[in-house]
Amino acid sequence: MTAHNARTTQASARRAFTLLELLIVIAILTVLIAILLPAVSRARKAGQMAASISNLRQLNLAGAMYKDASRGQLPFAAVYRRGSASSDRADPGKGLVGICSWSFGGKCNDAWWATGPASRRGFDIEAADRPLNPYLYPDLDWQCPDRSTSAGPELSAEDSARAVHAKVFRDPSDGVTHQRAWPRPSPEVSGYQDVGTSYHLNYKWYPPLEREMPGASDKKFLARIAFGNQRIALADSFQPARFVWLNDQYADVIAHQPDPGFRMLNGYGDANKSLMAFLDGHAAYLPVTPGAGEASFSCDRYTFIFDGLRVPGK
Repeated sequence: MTAHNARTTQASARRAFTLLELLIVIAILTVLIAILLPAVSRARKAGQMAASISNLRQLNLAGAMYKDASRGQLPFAAVYRRGSASSDRADPGKGLVGICSWSFGGKCNDAWWATGPASRRGFDIEAADRPLNPYLYPDLDWQCPDRSTSAGPELSAEDSARAVHAKVFRDPSDGVTHQRAWPRPSPEVSGYQDVGTSYHLNYKWYPPLEREMPGASDKKFLARIAFGNQRIALADSFQPARFVWLNDQYADVIAHQPDPGFRMLNGYGDANKSLMAFLDGHAAYLPVTPGAGEASFSCDRYTFIFDGLRVPGK
């Protein structure tokens, strides 16, 4: 070995890390990661939450514009089969399917809804037929057959219209749908991808009306929907700052759970909390009380039902 090579070898040895130094570096990096990861996770969660609250505020604005054009009513409406006229006075129940929490706005359903039994296909609501969409996407041509004016073929499972997005209806934390086998989750698809929206109409006010306005006929069903619309239009009579008209799917699952100790994590990793939009125009992220009792549906934070309910003829 020459003198030059010896000096080079000695210098390389001086520059190399020892095993102890490597272990110290790894330990420091591990501690830094442990400190930073929760902060990064909190920042990511806060950003997603802010985006979702912004979405709900935009939906509140669109709902206000819709109300102005619809005699004070929001888009709570019965769903009819394609080509059926809801204004048929001789038979108002002709073609009636029921009520649907995603019929108000959003993109087209996933193709799953275009297959299977007719009862499922009846809730395959095209984006072109969701009444809030024109207020949020006035320049977007959904290219969907209009079920209210055409008796033509239903939107096929392969139709490209199903791939057109309406991102204001998507909660960034949405990763699972509860709509296919409600209230059980179907984790293979998000709620937004499944039914076109992460946010849903609050129809929790409807079951109390079934008790107060009994009857199984289509006429009774439509009377309950009409009465609910009238009460919502008269928002001042039941505190619009508390009445929820839109919420994410967790509010529905949690509130209807009979077990008071029920605990469900949402997409943000929080137990028993839901995003909500209120009639006065504000949006909030609030705890929901399980147990399917009075406090589950109406409390000091929110109400999903009509307080002090008075129905026609009573």
